[in-house]
Amino acid sequence: MESAPAQVEDVVQEIWLAIYRGLPGLLDAGKFRPWAFRIARDRVYREYRKRRIAVQPLTEADSAELPESREEAMDTEELHQGLALIAPQHREVLMLRFFEEMSYEEIARVTGCALGTVRSRIHGAKLALKDALKGNLHE
Repeated sequence: MESAPAQVEDVVQEIWLAIYRGLPGLLDAGKFRPWAFRIARDRVYREYRKRRIAVQPLTEADSAELPESREEAMDTEELHQGLALIAPQHREVLMLRFFEEMSYEEIARVTGCALGTVRSRIHGAKLALKDALKGNLHE
């Protein structure tokens, strides 16, 4: 059986090949980012389904930067705990909006949802995260 790093490398290679092959069909270069995210998202989800892997919650290792102060560390840890507790589709739209800084229109292209659905999911995700963080703060 392949090791996890080898599997990841294979999926990344498949994503880049799909992006490369699809470039002639991309008519608006300004839409490259959400278009590429959509390809990557679909390939990763396909791989998860194929291997019957459940979507995993975020871990501290997923953090791009380490916080400088203890207070920031606590905030980051609480945020990751809260994100881990909400539904994957809520986590996804929050990550795309606030970490990747995508517009609602770009998120709609990435997720394949209607713009109204994206707005609704982000609203619901904010409420779910707020509830999750309240629960974490009282534990």
